[in-house]
Amino acid sequence: MKRIVYTRPDGGVNVCCPAREIMAHLIGGCFFANPVRGVIDRHIEAEIASGRHEWLAHRYVKALAFGGCTDAEAFEIIRDRDCAPHGTGFELWDFDDIPQDRWFRNAWRRSHNGGPIQVDMTEARKIQVSRIKHLAKSTDAVIQFGRWKNRVRKAQTPEELKQVMPKW
Repeated sequence: MKRIVYTRPDGGVNVCCPAREIMAHLIGGCFFANPVRGVIDRHIEAEIASGRHEWLAHRYVKALAFGGCTDAEAFEIIRDRDCAPHGTGFELWDFDDIPQDRWFRNAWRRSHNGGPIQVDMTEARKIQVSRIKHLAKSTDAVIQFGRWKNRVRKAQTPEELKQVMPKW
């Protein structure tokens, strides 16, 4: 299954994984047990009331009810409905192309125009220091925190930084 990858306003990366059931309904229809006009209209009104644009609410609800979308159109609807309000640089990626190592997931960054995902080492260092503090606190261990911070500062790659962790 493909994923929608996009950039948040802060430069961070979000990955949207559309539910298989929703994709199936957008393509094949029959989301509603009885897709009569009144039911569809109420769902459209609910979408609009939740802040969706009127044209998008119509498109989404009617696609759920009657299907007929290609895979690309279904991803486009989900992108416009669920992702567009939160970022830019939308791209459709294969699952295998998304980094599998999530250790520094909150430090992922990419251009607002799209492109590859990179780890922001400044943010990754903050994450690692926080993990070390949490580990020391949760195990009641006494560590020489200055030394650990220095080791964190010296790490040049995410892989090196990941190795900077006390082992009790």
